[in-house]
Amino acid sequence: MSSTVARPGSAGRAAPRASSAVVFVVAVGLALVAAAATLGGVAAVTAVGAWGQRAARDLPVDAAVGVSFAAASLLVLSGTEGRRMGWLLLVIGVAGAGATAGSATALVAGASGVASAGEFVQSWIWVPGFVPLLTLVPLLYPDGRLPGPRWRWVAVASVVGMTMLAAGSALFEYAEGPAKALHLGAAVLLLPSVVAGLAAAVVRWRRADGLGRRQLNVLLVVAAVLAADTAAQPLLPWPVGALTQAVAVALVPVAIGIAVTRHRLYDLDLVVCRAIGGASLAACLVGVYLSLFFVVSALLPGGPTVGAVTAAAACGLLLHPLGVRLNRGVDRMFYGDRAEPARVLQAIAVGIREGMDLGGLPDEVCRVVVDSLRLGSAALALGDGADARVVATLGVPVGPVTELPMRHRGDVVGALRVTARPGEVGLGERDADLLTVVCDQVAPAVAAVRLSDRLQQSRASLVTAREEERRRLRRDLHDGVGAALAGVRLQVETAQDLAADPAVSGLLRSAASGLASAVDDLRGITEDLRPAALDDLGFGPALRGLAERVSTPVITVGAEVNLAASLPAAVEVAAYRIAAEALANAVRHSGARRVTLRVTGTAARLSVSVVDDGSGLPERVRPGALGLASMRQRAEEIGGALMIISGQDGTRVEADLPAEAR
Repeated sequence: MSSTVARPGSAGRAAPRASSAVVFVVAVGLALVAAAATLGGVAAVTAVGAWGQRAARDLPVDAAVGVSFAAASLLVLSGTEGRRMGWLLLVIGVAGAGATAGSATALVAGASGVASAGEFVQSWIWVPGFVPLLTLVPLLYPDGRLPGPRWRWVAVASVVGMTMLAAGSALFEYAEGPAKALHLGAAVLLLPSVVAGLAAAVVRWRRADGLGRRQLNVLLVVAAVLAADTAAQPLLPWPVGALTQAVAVALVPVAIGIAVTRHRLYDLDLVVCRAIGGASLAACLVGVYLSLFFVVSALLPGGPTVGAVTAAAACGLLLHPLGVRLNRGVDRMFYGDRAEPARVLQAIAVGIREGMDLGGLPDEVCRVVVDSLRLGSAALALGDGADARVVATLGVPVGPVTELPMRHRGDVVGALRVTARPGEVGLGERDADLLTVVCDQVAPAVAAVRLSDRLQQSRASLVTAREEERRRLRRDLHDGVGAALAGVRLQVETAQDLAADPAVSGLLRSAASGLASAVDDLRGITEDLRPAALDDLGFGPALRGLAERVSTPVITVGAEVNLAASLPAAVEVAAYRIAAEALANAVRHSGARRVTLRVTGTAARLSVSVVDDGSGLPERVRPGALGLASMRQRAEEIGGALMIISGQDGTRVEADLPAEAR
């Protein structure tokens, strides 16, 4: 006998997949019904030759809605994102198919009950086929989610308003009074919903970046095409106007489907960019033409003929330079200064020329690269291979990282690591070429930064070795020579007490005095080598004792010490000396009532801060005064940094030190 044991949770996971499959099959069925109804209606109207009738004027647009929206809904529902948007597209498509079928039935059936039923359906079903484009689509595009919880009421108002509008349209021929009341209520709900939909699109635009901005760009371009075609309808004869509007309407679900599923969305950037540039150029030329036409026609003899020639000539002269400038501006909007490498290099050179600290060059390079090219992130590493060390980063890397080496005199001195713009699959060839030029130009400066970094590391290593040797010498002197001298002094003093001869006693007294002086000198030497409290009490208790010693009845000094691990001798000494100097300055010069010493350590860094509530530093501080230079030097010689912030509400001295020896 054999048995099969199901894995825990396998049935629970299979049920949602089966449910999703059933739902998708239902969606496919509805889309097929919509397509069949649309195509059947078009075929029926064609068969009876009813396209010339007035009721068939809008049939191409309804048919385009029925087919394109239904097809786009399946594309969206087949993916993993934007399911609500997919169902909304399907509803619009089914409504368009219903409008097509209703109109075709009314045209084909003639004066009969079937024709009346078709007219009834066509009278109200246009509402779910059109109004959601103005309300729900802007609210849910592109991911099927509302911009925030507060927008839920807008969606509810839109659905209720559409229901009232459809009901009023269906009842208008049978009960005009209630129908008008429903229309009024629908207007009260739908007009604010349309405004809120536009506001939602604006909110998404301001919040979006990268891929989200591209998704919005696609729909905005298609919406602009549809608006332009709608504005041109009075000038277009039938069926040209109906066909152009059908094509423009069909572009809307296509754009939504592409944007939501992100299918080749990145390759549309160039199309969108050129479309915006072309539309801007056309708008500018139309404005120039009309302005010159009316002005010249009114001022010069010859009337419209001279005006038309003058305006056309001006537009011809402006066509190329204006097109170049507009395309360049749009390209900069999408890609930053990619087309102008000199501008990127100039931004870096300005920082160097204006006296930027050499240590700030990596941060400046990352900033200029990200800001100028709109890239996702940038990081600059010094060295090559396993020895490479990242010294500056900007942005959060998302997607593949492209590394571009920096070479100086044949050696790789560093690397620039970048990620593409958010939403792009990778770094483009033009971006890579520009960044290669940037790397070649800044490589000598990066080599200098690398040399400075190596010198700083060597300096920190020397300081660490010096402090470790001082700690060893102090221990040896204190525990060895100091203890021996103290023992000899005790023996000499004992011999002095036992000596009966005054001369011998005098010599022993002199010897004991000399030994006492030698012990005092030795104690002073050991104190200079390293603060005794660090070895006698430990780093944390030594800092707390330091705070207690400088505290007075007028000034309260507190200490908060939180360490993760033991510290190298150099770091302990630097932190202790900086804390002692900063506390002394606060107590003597700040006029504060409370001073707080905070020391926080992690595995990599140690933060030492002294904060007081005094009057702050004077506007002009004499060089070398208050020990500021010595504190900064102690921090920098072990690879740290010192920051001083002063104002009317007090002064903050903060040292950021490495918590490990280099």
